[in-house]
Amino acid sequence: MGKFAAKIFILCVALVSILSAKAQDACLQSLNQASAEFDAGRFYSLPSLLNPCLESGFTREQKFRAYYLLAQAYLVLNDPLGAEISYLKLLQIDPEFKPNAKNDPIDLLYLSRKFTARPKFTPHYRLGLNISFPTSIYELSTFSSPQTSTSQALRIGFQLGGGVDWNITDKWSLGGELNFSTKSFTTNVTGIAKNDLATFIDKSNWLDVPIYIKYSYDSGRIRPFGYVGIAANLLLSSSASLTLSDVSPSQGNISKIAEGQDVDLAYKRSFFNRSIIFGGGVKYKIGKNFIYADARYMVGLNNITLPDKNYYNQDGSLSASLTQYQYSSDFFRLDNLSLSFGYVRPLYAPRKIKKISTKGVFKKLFRSKKK
Repeated sequence: MGKFAAKIFILCVALVSILSAKAQDACLQSLNQASAEFDAGRFYSLPSLLNPCLESGFTREQKFRAYYLLAQAYLVLNDPLGAEISYLKLLQIDPEFKPNAKNDPIDLLYLSRKFTARPKFTPHYRLGLNISFPTSIYELSTFSSPQTSTSQALRIGFQLGGGVDWNITDKWSLGGELNFSTKSFTTNVTGIAKNDLATFIDKSNWLDVPIYIKYSYDSGRIRPFGYVGIAANLLLSSSASLTLSDVSPSQGNISKIAEGQDVDLAYKRSFFNRSIIFGGGVKYKIGKNFIYADARYMVGLNNITLPDKNYYNQDGSLSASLTQYQYSSDFFRLDNLSLSFGYVRPLYAPRKIKKISTKGVFKKLFRSKKK
């Protein structure tokens, strides 16, 4: 019984496939006939030829061709409502279709000025890596040795988040994001008591909230973009891994390393911080959506260290990190360079617009005639 049911199922699938293929062939013939009727100037027959397959039978591309023909036919037949309905349906299939004077009839170009499919909002999602650059505003030192030397080493952090662009025009938008990021850097101090060295690894978690103005190319498969704005940087947590190495040259440079648990720095740092951001990248169109790569630099604007808490524990006592590791934080701001990859899903909204601009149409028409 099971084998019989399987055979019946396979037979049904094959039958449906055959019928579907025949229906598609019939619809393709209808579309070709409609094109021939249009070229011959017989416009009245087009709706009756195309409507059955528009309801069911046409592929996406064939639907686009059908509505393209119908919009033109209704314009010739002086049926503006039918032309507008057909053009709106066309935009629902291909929201980024834009007629031009070189390839499309001028009456269709004029009709297109009554509509837009520009997304009102465009959400996007991002994931990537970053490196941080601490810039000292005022150096503090607890080392008694005058010959110490300080250097910074980069460490990789990551970020993930998302945002939304409010599209003001086809090219200009106002964007906002909410991103979680980890940021870290290493400070190395050498020459302590001539031979000792200290390593401080600063680690922090942030919530970055940038707001920016963006300019983007609005056509082509590859679309560059750039932006500039400001950001609120909220410090969620901060800690440091502290290591002090006591090096003895008389004993063959043997090191005695002092290290312990990570030290909490969050209460010594400013929770609310500010930065300027600028960046850019490129989007690559896949269907109606995009993937993108984005490089961004954030310039910190304020001192992150709280001066009145820098040397103390939360209870007001002298910090153990100061006495045991001779560690105190400089007054510094934090810059950040990030590279992110993401996904953009425009929320297209084909609609009729209130203002109609014919200036661009006549300019293009004049240029095409001139050529």
